[in-house]
Amino acid sequence: MSARRTKKQTLDRKGKGRHSRTMSAGRITAACAVAALATTAVVWVQSDEQAAQATQSGTAKVPSLALVNGKLSYTPDASKNRIPDFSSAGYKGGGVPLPDAAVVGRVDARGSGDDTPRIQAALNSASKLKPSATGVRGAVLLGPGTFRVTASLKLADGVVLRGSGTDLGKGGTLLEAKGVPGSLITIGGDGDYTRTGQRVSIADDYVPVGATKVTLQDASSFKAGERIVVQRPTTQEWINAIGMNKIPGGESWTPNSGILAARTVVAVSGKTVTLDAPITTAIEKKYGGGTAWHYTLAGQVTNAGVENLAADAKEFTEDPNYGRPEDGKNKDAGAFASRLVTIGAARDVWVKDVKLTRFGSGFYVNDNASRVTIERAADLDMKVPDGLAPPPAFMVGGQQVLVRDTTVTGDRVHAWTTQAFAAGPNVFTRSTATSVTGQGQVDAGPHMRWASGTLYDQLTINSSDGAFIAANAWDGGTGHGWQGANNMFWNTKATTYTILAPPTANNWAYGITSEQVEGKHDDELPTTPSLGTIVSPGKAVAPASLYEQQLSERRISPEHH
Repeated sequence: MSARRTKKQTLDRKGKGRHSRTMSAGRITAACAVAALATTAVVWVQSDEQAAQATQSGTAKVPSLALVNGKLSYTPDASKNRIPDFSSAGYKGGGVPLPDAAVVGRVDARGSGDDTPRIQAALNSASKLKPSATGVRGAVLLGPGTFRVTASLKLADGVVLRGSGTDLGKGGTLLEAKGVPGSLITIGGDGDYTRTGQRVSIADDYVPVGATKVTLQDASSFKAGERIVVQRPTTQEWINAIGMNKIPGGESWTPNSGILAARTVVAVSGKTVTLDAPITTAIEKKYGGGTAWHYTLAGQVTNAGVENLAADAKEFTEDPNYGRPEDGKNKDAGAFASRLVTIGAARDVWVKDVKLTRFGSGFYVNDNASRVTIERAADLDMKVPDGLAPPPAFMVGGQQVLVRDTTVTGDRVHAWTTQAFAAGPNVFTRSTATSVTGQGQVDAGPHMRWASGTLYDQLTINSSDGAFIAANAWDGGTGHGWQGANNMFWNTKATTYTILAPPTANNWAYGITSEQVEGKHDDELPTTPSLGTIVSPGKAVAPASLYEQQLSERRISPEHH
């Protein structure tokens, strides 16, 4: 569950934390962010967490950008952190049109019976065809009418599942969800990034946010075109520095594999490796540094897609376990598992032109997925049982994921959100979420545990309880803590927003139209959190879309930054 406030409160108070420490002078006000985009030095350095914040803030400028003569101008801070380039999000690394697969099979609707075996058989047949030069084998076309689906349809490499339209009354295709709540369609397996060969240590003392180059102790085993993982582990030193060792109730964070940034090597020069997408959380030697390594990913599916269909989950909502997601007895039951598409170990896959109604969730992109596009997707009339935490309409755990031109309607939902340690860059853009009652909890922002490098771009939430949130959820959920870092909110609109800067990192909001309110847990935290960088609150900034601007500049000059 995301951090939420209990009542509206402005952020102009001279607040104190749980231990009555005064706010640091490094706390950024909206006025000074607009006027100078700078912070002053942190005065009180009384804990690991405060010391980390002091290092991040110092007396340097906060990373910023502006549109100058029609082109983005980036200003890094003293450590060379910069606002990331998000333009590599999406199919084939962004900016590449989705393929138009030729129809290689067809399944027509019948009046009754389970249609799952017939559809899966057609998908299996398509998977045996020779792929084209683009890696696409072909599309299985579902004819007009209703198809009953009782188990998850599996897509293989190069296979597209395509309907005849999203409007059943106009010759479209409807998937009718049957049986135990789950995902109607699955793209990719559940394999993890598995190291092959040696871990090579990063030689840099500090790899800044936004960097596309890392220096290794030995880069001789890496070549242009290879796919590698750049790993930034979660160490106890860093956990202490950001205060996540102090979460009550046994929910403190523990060391783990951390952020696994799957990247393609663009070039190798000496010991320096150039990557196709930026680093979204700084890699610091004092917090354990990082490594680079080659990998395999079992069950990975590429060049597959879902297109041009509708789905309805009315029967799922009537399941007696619908309000008990993954409770151990019914692991696949519940509103959280009620989805149209789950994307697992996958790369260069897509979902487009789909409409779903009465699902508990919608779209889930796991952390083993990359270079995914979801566009023109509607998740309507989301059904959430009373007492259940808000499920996500669009959940992203992977990286280089683009979600655009989407619509969400429902109450008590996370419209666009990310999972723990999502490596980014990810983008949600040109989308709208609306409360059915006009006052339901509808929010957007990182969900839990340091999802970094996501752009929330041209998003609107219509609800009296609508909010954009990037804060410290503290002991909410399963110790969600700092929900995310180095995220950008660009020309967004909602009733309220809470955007804070975690120690060692930042969050930005440019052109946000909302009322600024405190985080739900601000007074419980061991150190009073700093505000994120807020620029031009209440007034849109140029360009209208940061993603589109960055993409257009990359097309002209890949080395524009």
